[in-house]
Amino acid sequence: MLNEILSFINENFQTLFMISVFPGLSFVLGFVIFAVWYQRKYLARLMIRMGPVHCGRRLGWLQLIADALKLITKELIFPKAANKPLFIFASIMLPVIPAAMIALIPFAPGLVIYNASGVSLLIFFAISTLFPVVSVIRGWAANNKFTIIGAFRNIYLDIAGEIPVFLASIGVMIWAGTYDLNEIVIQQSGMWFVIPQFLGFIVFFIGFLAMIEKVPFDIPTAETELIYGPNTEYTGAMFLNMMEADYVNVLAWTLLMITLYFGGYNGPRIFPDPIINGIFWMITKLLIAITIIFTIMISYARLRIDQAVRMGWNYLLPLSILNILLTLILKYIMFGGV
Repeated sequence: MLNEILSFINENFQTLFMISVFPGLSFVLGFVIFAVWYQRKYLARLMIRMGPVHCGRRLGWLQLIADALKLITKELIFPKAANKPLFIFASIMLPVIPAAMIALIPFAPGLVIYNASGVSLLIFFAISTLFPVVSVIRGWAANNKFTIIGAFRNIYLDIAGEIPVFLASIGVMIWAGTYDLNEIVIQQSGMWFVIPQFLGFIVFFIGFLAMIEKVPFDIPTAETELIYGPNTEYTGAMFLNMMEADYVNVLAWTLLMITLYFGGYNGPRIFPDPIINGIFWMITKLLIAITIIFTIMISYARLRIDQAVRMGWNYLLPLSILNILLTLILKYIMFGGV
């Protein structure tokens, strides 16, 4: 039995390493820890908030440990009228969905956990549709008026943001002539798609902010109105899981945006090894992207749900369709066909 296990590990070492270390579980958890720390420190500097700037010894790393221990050791409380199986199911499944999306992202030549040859972008979107479903389940299962309102807001916001994002991505698919994320990255070795697909990128970016539910689109979890929306009744380790799911979702969609519009792992050769070079540029672009996201969070006020829906249907949806038409025309003019 032991020999069979060792033989299996030896034969599949690279795949197991990618799943468990990079770009798999360890990387995802490491990003969540870093993103929480970086968001606190960065926003504290911008707002001149002395607590997050100085709390937690050097660089504030002890504060993260204190918060994690606090949440892990707190009692798990289940609302009396909640649907307990669904309540638990949502807390377990929510971080898994964006983690599965990340498995399709190429981080370097040949460095992808699951190579869905030819259809990886379609599978990414197929998996992503499960996230809002589970988000609604967590709000409904808690049987609380604040969580249910947050769940319905989640539905409205997702429809307003998800459809324009999908349609904007069609422009990239048409321009590249493929649904394969790795092939899309390869085709950007000379020019990033953000240049010919600038209109599509604008639509994608605004819809993307709605998909990750960050200010000004943090409408389902609006703490001044709904306590914490669908997450209100979660405590202890389950609440920690909800926070983790939010940041893993940010990671998944940010990596997709980098892959579609900013060349993915392409960049000037700094390291001789193409894999190390690709990883370096993916992480560098990721840091720049989340810095921009956190800057937007502090720069704009939260939209009302009717404003967000109106933006999605009246502006983003028509612009995404216009981008598809412009892409078809431009590609026909430049390449003589689609």
